[in-house]
Amino acid sequence: MVDAQVQPSSVAASPATEATCDDCGVSFDLHGLHETTALCAECFASYLDTLEVPFLEQYSRFGAKSRRTVAEALFRALVVADPDDRKVMGMRIVEEYLSAAGELMALYLALRNRGQNPVIRTFMDFELSESSVAVFRALTDGRSQDQLLRDLGFPTLTDLEAAKPEIRKRDFKQMRAAIQAIPDGLERVGRVEARALLQLHDGLKKSGTLAQRVDWIPERGIQQHQVALLVLEHRQRVLVTHALSIDQPQLEVFVGAIDQITRAARDLIWLYLHTRDL
Repeated sequence: MVDAQVQPSSVAASPATEATCDDCGVSFDLHGLHETTALCAECFASYLDTLEVPFLEQYSRFGAKSRRTVAEALFRALVVADPDDRKVMGMRIVEEYLSAAGELMALYLALRNRGQNPVIRTFMDFELSESSVAVFRALTDGRSQDQLLRDLGFPTLTDLEAAKPEIRKRDFKQMRAAIQAIPDGLERVGRVEARALLQLHDGLKKSGTLAQRVDWIPERGIQQHQVALLVLEHRQRVLVTHALSIDQPQLEVFVGAIDQITRAARDLIWLYLHTRDL
């Protein structure tokens, strides 16, 4: 009699389709998730909520401020840079402007929708695009300063004046400054819908290749104070050029806008955290 031998299976083990949440013990579907995922959707949202305050504090102290710091350093360095280097540095200033604008939009939407989604999730999932800018504009265009503040659940200047006897003098001064700065910053960031800037932003996601001349491409050209971003569009089978003005006055406008936008973001966070438990 010949003993039967068990042959090793050539079929790979099927990936797990369910997991048990480490926090609440409920089973959840792993479809579309990594097999090591340990939290169900509800517990993950709660986890993000516990990180909300330190996340916002860190972004206010470092993340938002970094946009202005980089832009101002580059702008100061333009004085001693050669013409080609100025164009590269100028483009980086524009990138910081686009990032600052997108982050303020993300912060506004995150705080406005905090009752439906964790602040961190909305903020981190935001992408600057024509559609996201359209959503931001639909929520902010035509709204008065008081309406913008109330949409966020914040006090207006009238509310602040009424509560003045109950507020410390230092807090009152800072709250007043924040209430005034936030609507101005939101209005300023709304101008990022300019088609050229959005095209540039989309192009930067695909390419980082710059050129100071494009006359080597048939029927293309840019002015002396411009720089071009080159993007290879496979679907159109064309090498696209996005030109942007990088002269000193224009860059000064961008740096000023970054300062205004980042101050509004930091004021937005300060006011939210200060009134969060009230």
